[in-house]
Parts: sequence; structure tokens; C-alpha cells
Amino acid sequence: MLKGLARATLATPTELAENTALQRSHLSRAISELREEDIVELHAPEERTVGRYYGLTDFGEEAWEHLRTDILQVEWQDPDPTTETSSRLVETVTHRLGDKLRFVGMYDGDAARLLYADDDALAEYTEQELTDGARELAFRRVNLDLNIPNKECWAQVYFFDPEALLIAQDSDGTLYSVSFAPYQDVDIAGLLDTIESTVLQTGHGD
Repeated sequence: MLKGLARATLATPTELAENTALQRSHLSRAISELREEDIVELHAPEERTVGRYYGLTDFGEEAWEHLRTDILQVEWQDPDPTTETSSRLVETVTHRLGDKLRFVGMYDGDAARLLYADDDALAEYTEQELTDGARELAFRRVNLDLNIPNKECWAQVYFFDPEALLIAQDSDGTLYSVSFAPYQDVDIAGLLDTIESTVLQTGHGD
């Protein structure tokens, strides 16, 4: 449950039930216990029966920071893509970005994996820094469900001068990250279109 709350700013009981193996009755008890421990708080009046959103308290956020290092597996030993989508992604971004490509990673809900790493970029970080970065990817509050009528968001790009970070999500909920630098002369719109239509095969590029 903490994992679900950490990845979303706020969540309803229904959303929490969908993201955990807990039945609604067990979920209600768990929420009550976590509220008593000042880990979870309600973001709606107590008397409301709909629109009840829960989120982590400041203490809950601190507790999660300690817990997440123990529950997320990070794999560095086997960097090869293991799925059709991850293989297409690495092949596509390698072709489009060339020597600008720095890292490609994925998080499938159980483990974070490094699919590609440029040697020079890899030398800039310790293994612990890379591990922390992978955990941040897995648990950062990335919202790919933008509220745009008749549209679904499958990929976004964030800019951290001089580096850019592309985050994409496939239909199974697997998260992918692609970092590249410099980004100023990269056709961002074209890159996103290719990722969505060719790699994720959403049909948006038709």
C-alpha cells in the first residue's frame, strides 16, 4: 500500500485496492492502522463517502524512503534487453540519438534494470548513485495519465540542463527511461512519436 501511495500524490480506496492484493475489508483496516501511526492521512472531510483521497504524511514519506531501499531489486549484471518492447526501445533510441544516448533503464514493477549504459556516462557515477537513481525512477511521482480528452499519454520528456530524460510506459505498466545529452538539437516531437508508434505501438503515429 505504501508503494501505491508513494507513486501517486493521492489515491482513492478503489485505486489502492487495484494496486494491491488486499481485499477492501483488509484495505480499510490497513488504512485505519496506518492513520493511527501517522503514516497515512485523509485528504477529504471524514463525513464524505465519495472522493475520499489518502496520501502519505511527512512521517510516512520519511518511513517510505527507508523502506523502499529494501523492497526494490536493482539489477546491473545483465544489461541486455529481455522483452520485445525493451529490445525495440534500445534499438530505436540508439539509432535516433547516436552518441547522445547515455542510459536506458526499465522498471517492471518488481525490479529496475539497466538496459544500456554509455561507458563515459557510466564512469561519472558510483554503483550506489546509479542504484539510487533507479529507485527514484521506480518510485518518482510520474503521472503519465494526463487529463486530455480522447488522448492517452504514453511518454514524456523532462529537461535537466544539459541532459534530458524521457519516461515511457507500455500497456503492461512497465516504465522505461532514456537519458541523453545534449538535447538542444534533438527532434523531441519526432522522438516521442517514434517511441509511441514504433516502440510502444500505440498507433498514435499513424
